Amino acid sequence: MKRLYFPAFNALVGAAFGGAVGYYVFAPVQGILYGMAIGLIPALLLEFLLGKSGTDSWIYKRRVLFLVLLEIPLVTFIIGPYAYVVANSRPDHYEICCETPLDYGADTYESVQIRTPEGFTLSGWFIPPVENPGAVIVLLHGGGRDRRGCSWYAEQLINAGYGIMMYDQRGLGESSGEIAPMGYVQAGDLLAVLDFLQDRPEVDPERIGAVGISTGAHISINAAYRDQRRIKAMWLDGIQAQRVEDFPAAETTGEEFALLINKMILAMSELYYHQPVPAAFIDILPELRNAAIMMVAGGDERFERLVNEQYRDAAGTNIEVWIIEGARHVGGPFVIPDEYADRMLYFFETNLP
Repeated sequence: MKRLYFPAFNALVGAAFGGAVGYYVFAPVQGILYGMAIGLIPALLLEFLLGKSGTDSWIYKRRVLFLVLLEIPLVTFIIGPYAYVVANSRPDHYEICCETPLDYGADTYESVQIRTPEGFTLSGWFIPPVENPGAVIVLLHGGGRDRRGCSWYAEQLINAGYGIMMYDQRGLGESSGEIAPMGYVQAGDLLAVLDFLQDRPEVDPERIGAVGISTGAHISINAAYRDQRRIKAMWLDGIQAQRVEDFPAAETTGEEFALLINKMILAMSELYYHQPVPAAFIDILPELRNAAIMMVAGGDERFERLVNEQYRDAAGTNIEVWIIEGARHVGGPFVIPDEYADRMLYFFETNLP
């Protein structure tokens, strides 16, 4: 029984350390669980393997020191960031049920499946515009959600006569994929959706817009950067940072640590997805001159406010930033729904005339 004291103690230390790391990458519970496992497993191995040579041996007595020297850099800079990427990329497949675009005010809709060049199938709904051909807006939901996460936006736009394309992102809902990656990987998926729309007779290819929510905003920007001719207007709510170059200048030791951890997360994501991270948003946005862009930020999210203010200062005249005071991340429709809807509709009326 005494042989379990050290593994148990090391598991607690790992949990505490993992929780601290998780706090800075916004996943404290996951950090605690991973830290506990990382502390327990090597301690058990070390305890019972080294213990075979005798508990009085020099190496056995210094087992705590060996573990500490090994675990701290390993957990902080390798295992923790890699585990974070894996945990936030888990697929979540399920049937979309219990509501359809008819519940959002549509008169008709079509269930569609779009094949991407990489071999994924994207499942979604296409709602034709009132005009024929007319303006169509693609709705891109946030991470870990499905197409229904854009239902409020769909209702406002459908009632205004716009056509809508809403789909489950790769690895989520009814779309295929064994990984639900971060927003920079799925730009090609959105381009495949735009190909589908441009072949539809109901769609005016010169009047295609996008609403991107959180991760969906990242997908929209990266797709537009790859092909600037396709999307004429983008409403982006909750955009964050793509690379560490997007982060505001660190003012505290904690922020310096967060920068370093996020740099390792980016490195681990490139390793896991086998795809390099594109350029920083602060470099991409000034290049997007062919589309009108509105970026919306929650005023109560300090990081989100700072990065969007930074983007505003670097961007061209075609890009606006609206910071909603009193709102959290993508919380504008809950805080000021009427004003939010009016501004969004005016934005598309102006830029998709």
